[in-house]
Amino acid sequence: MTPADLAGHLSLTVLHDGHTLTHCHSRFDRPALAARLCAGLSPADAAQRLPPLFTVCRHAHGLAASLAVAALNGPAQADPASLAAVEAEARQDMLRRVALDWPAACGDSPDADFLAALRTRPDAVADALAEFVLGEPCADWLARGYHGWLAWARQRHTQYAWRLAELMAESCGGMPLLGFPTERELAALGRDLLDDDAFALAPTWVGSPAETGPLARQANWVAGLFAAEYWPAARMLARLVELVRLSQGSAGYQARAVALDGQRAVAAVDTARGLLLHAVALDAAGQVADWRILPPTAWNFHPEGAWAAALDRALPEQAGYAAERAALWLDPCVAWTITVKDSRSHA
Repeated sequence: MTPADLAGHLSLTVLHDGHTLTHCHSRFDRPALAARLCAGLSPADAAQRLPPLFTVCRHAHGLAASLAVAALNGPAQADPASLAAVEAEARQDMLRRVALDWPAACGDSPDADFLAALRTRPDAVADALAEFVLGEPCADWLARGYHGWLAWARQRHTQYAWRLAELMAESCGGMPLLGFPTERELAALGRDLLDDDAFALAPTWVGSPAETGPLARQANWVAGLFAAEYWPAARMLARLVELVRLSQGSAGYQARAVALDGQRAVAAVDTARGLLLHAVALDAAGQVADWRILPPTAWNFHPEGAWAAALDRALPEQAGYAAERAALWLDPCVAWTITVKDSRSHA
């Protein structure tokens, strides 16, 4: 078994009839290996076994696992050092996406100077962002606020400002946003996750697919963009705001765990891509009977979720590019493939 087996695979399929896109489907194949690995272990041993298997968001998985186990015995709260490690992990993850995936999503090549600065000055993230992404100090950029950020984009002093300005002319469909849950909301999600075998592959919130991640966390700051259906620009600006805040130590990531009953508990942790859940159930002997994980990719790539909605206005000749770009903006945490088919030849 490899980490890739545990993470799963995302298959994205787009059908068209030569005139319009007829169907967009995402399938997240993710075997329930966590339950198999942990079955029969003590809760503490299971919480230690899982995190090293993850190459993405390892600290977040470790915190979620430990909080879920702790909640079985009473109230559980993340310590500041653990949250700081999760934020540092998210910052590095998001930096890679900004340096590599964002240019690709806009049809550009990565900025070699920015990449070199990140490699040679790993402890000077704020300086690298100021020099290559923002064109001004991070604190000054944050102080601009929503209208100031839009003005910054239109001034196009950096390649990233230019990309945001271009996206501000593109519209598509979107989804309700899932922020960090209250204790009651987390308990409801935990019950759904443990009681419904299909929930982890196609989760819903209040009967609907939802989008999680930086856009949900920074929604109040970029609401004007997604209210006008400029969802790609809203995602880019929200991620940029969050990355700058992460570089300043002010992102405010959260973690929480609640007991569902005497033998079951669920934990939630913020990650770079969105909400991560771990839910555990014990048997009568106090050993692990079930362990389920719900990563943010399951939300953002729900079969009728944000990725499919992002393609609602794409033309057939744009299908492959539009599908890849939407995937890059939503940033799956697993390996993924895209297939574009002409439905007339598959009838």
